[in-house]
Amino acid sequence: MSLFERDEVAPPEPCSRCGTLVPRTSLFCPQCGQSRVNPLEKPKLVVPEPPAEPAEGEEEKDEDSDEEHKRSTLSRTTDWIIRNITRVGQHPGDEGASHSDDPDSVEVAADDAPASPRKTSSWPERLQQSSRAQTRFELVREDGSRHTLGEAPGALGAAQHSPDEEPGQWIWILAEDSSVDPLHLRFGVEDGLFWIEDNNSIIGTVIEEPGRAPLQCIPHERYFLVRGSSLTVGTVTLTLQ
Repeated sequence: MSLFERDEVAPPEPCSRCGTLVPRTSLFCPQCGQSRVNPLEKPKLVVPEPPAEPAEGEEEKDEDSDEEHKRSTLSRTTDWIIRNITRVGQHPGDEGASHSDDPDSVEVAADDAPASPRKTSSWPERLQQSSRAQTRFELVREDGSRHTLGEAPGALGAAQHSPDEEPGQWIWILAEDSSVDPLHLRFGVEDGLFWIEDNNSIIGTVIEEPGRAPLQCIPHERYFLVRGSSLTVGTVTLTLQ
């Protein structure tokens, strides 16, 4: 049998790279040039392993744990609502008020507990008392001395008594270098906010709020301060608390 007759008898084989039918007598693929002497290995088929089936009882256990978590969350939320409802109108000195260290415990007054003789304030009255308590401010000097401020307007200066005829609170600030004017600035509280006005003092007034740069006050301009701000009157520094 001749070489040509062999090609007619043996059919061509596909190329190991591109799959083109190549005669058996060819050493290279005419399409991609792949050698037929060293053909590429056929890729191995990787059969994925079937997922492991959960053991009996595990699936039911996961569902039970989810249900228990939901019930516990709902129970804590309900207990928190009940606890806060029962605390409305109670005072620290009221008889029959229960205290517990457990945050999840429910505080419910006993049915046979005697009624408290104290009159419970209404919600508007408690809100007004709370707002009044929050509007109290203090000016603390570097030496630790404190000046408590109320809602009434006032003034601050080096004079022993207020040179202003208007009634109000007077704070006597004495500086060794006489940098504080007799009537240095005025102050007051408006809508729960503390404000100051420099009274055209000689040295001036500088305010510095937390996280901000110092600001020189313009005379007779009103500035509102937050707690923690420093107030420099002449060379005396006070902190608003």
